[in-house]
Amino acid sequence: MPGRAGGCEGGVILTGRAIEARVRSGEIKIEPFRAEQLNPASYDLRLGLNVWVYDAVVRVARHNMPPKHLPRVLDAREENPGTTTTIGSRGVIVNPGYVYLMHTEEVVCSENLVSVVDGKSSIGRLGVTVHVTAGYIDPGFKGQITLEVATLGQPVRLYAGMLIAQLRFHELIGEVTSYQERGNYTGEASMGPVPSKSWRQFG
Repeated sequence: MPGRAGGCEGGVILTGRAIEARVRSGEIKIEPFRAEQLNPASYDLRLGLNVWVYDAVVRVARHNMPPKHLPRVLDAREENPGTTTTIGSRGVIVNPGYVYLMHTEEVVCSENLVSVVDGKSSIGRLGVTVHVTAGYIDPGFKGQITLEVATLGQPVRLYAGMLIAQLRFHELIGEVTSYQERGNYTGEASMGPVPSKSWRQFG
């Protein structure tokens, strides 16, 4: 997930009404914004149209091979190739054992708040997770949020436009450094499902 940072659990959380007020004032940007997606202390997010799948996963699915027989290891020091597909009217099936990079329909941004993405409870009750470890979004990040979608049980069919996650906002104490100054996922690189850029840390 792009632009995540930790360390604000237990801080002040904005209510739904406070989120709406800060959207109206421009402090929070959510595009498109729909008031009906406000919750008591979060904002619902919809699933976007595109899915990124690493080529190793594509080959395994095509040949009906179990995950332990992956023909290629994903390497944190390499830019691992993959394929982007569009979710059609019949949705997309998420199979156990793989991670599918999806994204939110909404573009989000706040310069002064940290936001945290969580899965919807209805999705969780189907055994689906929307992020692996990357739940935090740094202040200054702007873009669609990449979701690391996986299922813990049987295959699950998901649909573009469905409510997939929710976003909560935490206030910060101290001087804020914008994600735009140091982030790996900025500009056009923050739109749609974005694969790992861990290879950049190795120079």
